Amino acid sequence: MSDYRWNQSQAAQDYDAAAPVIHPRYTEVQDALLGALPFNPLKDFRVLDLGGGSGRLAERLLDHFRHATVVLLDQSQPFVELAHQRLRRFGHRARTVCRSMQEGWAADLAPLDAVVSTSAIHHLESPEKLALFRQIRSALAPGGVFLNGDEHRPADDAQFRKLLEDWGQHMEWAHARGEIPESFGEIIAKWRRRNLDGFGAEKHSGDDCHETIEGQQALLSDAGFASVEVVWQEDLWAVTVAS
Repeated sequence: MSDYRWNQSQAAQDYDAAAPVIHPRYTEVQDALLGALPFNPLKDFRVLDLGGGSGRLAERLLDHFRHATVVLLDQSQPFVELAHQRLRRFGHRARTVCRSMQEGWAADLAPLDAVVSTSAIHHLESPEKLALFRQIRSALAPGGVFLNGDEHRPADDAQFRKLLEDWGQHMEWAHARGEIPESFGEIIAKWRRRNLDGFGAEKHSGDDCHETIEGQQALLSDAGFASVEVVWQEDLWAVTVAS
């Protein structure tokens, strides 16, 4: 996976610095996900952060839930290194693993009380999502939950394109104002080529393989989750809780 775009150290560092700015709903998604975790902050529980990147969500979770432990899994070694540095203050409560979400990780990490993910799973094609959801379901302890804060598309193409155009403009303005690293401009340009210049083109694993919320709910049900609830939604982003 050396050609994976986030396996470049500079790209990972730039994304870590830019993420709270380029994602218009970044903090809101995390707030909604953390608020939906059904655990007492004084109790022990074990969480897997899938595609956890540089550890920003895991850090907030560990700060709020002082008895939780988190395993962060990501396929980017530069992201994992950033996460390790960010989470090292939590000692044994935090662990990082460099591995793809699509790999078989459940046997090594189960049982889990919760699996969380933000802005990661939309990079998988539908069959990969279904396989991942089944693996998540198998790794959860009885009563466990899966919370996903991610990008989704509306069913209407014109509405979808307008939301993507608004987001692209938001990122470009942030870059022009110097709110994110200068070198992140090339990442934004590539995002525009993939998602706007190539709008409607066939998507492959690693691209932005957006599903409708209803489509993703159906995949979660097919994976064996009895309850799937959307607890927050705005523009392209939503937080789903499956149990």
